[in-house]
Amino acid sequence: MTQPQTFRIEVPQATLGRIAQRLKDYEWPQLPQGEPWKMGTDEAGLRALVDHWLNGFDTAAQLQRLNDQPQFRAQAGGIGLHYVHHRRTGTQGLPVMLMHGWPSSYLEYLDVAQALAADRDVVVVSLPNTGFSDKSATLMGPRAMAHAVHALMTQVLGYKRYVAHGSDWGSILASWLGNDFPEQVAGIHMSMISPRFVAGAVQGPEEQQWLAGFRERFEDDGAYFRQQTSRPHTLAFLLGDSPVGLLSWQAEKFMAWSDPEQGSASEKIATRAWKDRLVLNTLLQLVSGTAASSTLIYRGLAVEGAPGFPNGGRVNVPVAIAAMRDPAFPAPPRSLVERVYRVERWTGYAHGGHFPGYEAPDLLNADLTAFAQGL
Repeated sequence: MTQPQTFRIEVPQATLGRIAQRLKDYEWPQLPQGEPWKMGTDEAGLRALVDHWLNGFDTAAQLQRLNDQPQFRAQAGGIGLHYVHHRRTGTQGLPVMLMHGWPSSYLEYLDVAQALAADRDVVVVSLPNTGFSDKSATLMGPRAMAHAVHALMTQVLGYKRYVAHGSDWGSILASWLGNDFPEQVAGIHMSMISPRFVAGAVQGPEEQQWLAGFRERFEDDGAYFRQQTSRPHTLAFLLGDSPVGLLSWQAEKFMAWSDPEQGSASEKIATRAWKDRLVLNTLLQLVSGTAASSTLIYRGLAVEGAPGFPNGGRVNVPVAIAAMRDPAFPAPPRSLVERVYRVERWTGYAHGGHFPGYEAPDLLNADLTAFAQGL
């Protein structure tokens, strides 16, 4: 373990210039026209993103906004982790750890962290192999990453107990934290329940219908998962080389998984908010060299072990579910989740999407605060 060191993002102008030149030089393929976003990333939407990157995105201001955050790096659990750490003096509630998924990054939680910090310490971590955290020399699955995050919270930052929140992969890390460290993890809060942990406990028609629906959607939408789980190196050489290719690979998932109640993919991607999010998220991976490594958690999952908790175990720390309107991973029936988790709070929301830190920060802040205050 090491003492935390303050961190500042420094990107050479030459690097930004090379990225801009790659964007300008991109040779667009000729594609058959069809219904937007039905065959993957929509060309018109992608062209609009590239144009925004070149002509409307204020790179200097965006990087300055990130550097205005209280950023640090420290060695924890054998790997260097980058994180944002809001400390509050005086009486406060339990500290909260916020963990992102893919294709998202720590950027998703910056606004939520600032709101939560009114009442408690908040840590937003870049998972290993993402952002400005270290790239692991060997494959790391989500359980190993959870152990590194726990070391950061307890051994480096000195918290005796804390609350863990996660979306997407972050929810899997939170699950392992609750399972493996029940003495220090006061509770876990999730906006997604991974089918990996609950599918084996399915009973009855309603739960079987949910699982069948998930499998049907995954058959249509899961090519990314199969590629990143089975042959991540093949993809790595593409993602690390082409800003347009990386933007396309990730924008399609952001649009497919975001809240349909907030408009169509074409409508959302036309907004400045989504343009800035998608460009900044892509730029982050390019300048940190993590476009390829951020996908390796999928392969790490495949080699880490069988689905579910060992020996059919159950998470027995308090669990809260913020069941957002998620078109890709809708919440299972509560009856199923309660066989695997000690659910003490379950709140269904009419919107929120797969990326609640971006799409519903106020809801997420309120739900997390209410849960943490009750622990």
